[in-house]
Amino acid sequence: MEETTVLTRIDHRSVPCYLILRGGWSTCVLNADRVVLRREASPLLRAFARTRGEWASIDGVAWNTFSDAEGLSAIERRETRCYALVKGTETEHQLRLLMTL
Repeated sequence: MEETTVLTRIDHRSVPCYLILRGGWSTCVLNADRVVLRREASPLLRAFARTRGEWASIDGVAWNTFSDAEGLSAIERRETRCYALVKGTETEHQLRLLMTL
């Protein structure tokens, strides 16, 4: 219930929830709906992801829309990884800080 309250006060479409790492060092920052917020992650957001994010694959049904929009092949999907930046227990203040990274 707390998460819903926090996300109604903050535009959840603006909260970075995923940091995508593609071949080389290309990055992409996505919101909870897996919509691209920006094409490059700041060094601070990368550091946050490495220390606090949860490492995951994008080779699943939930990632179909993003993968199709980005034109990722099946091989690229298996090789592309992401960090989940939000766990759902963050305070409004923490989410606002994350939005500034």
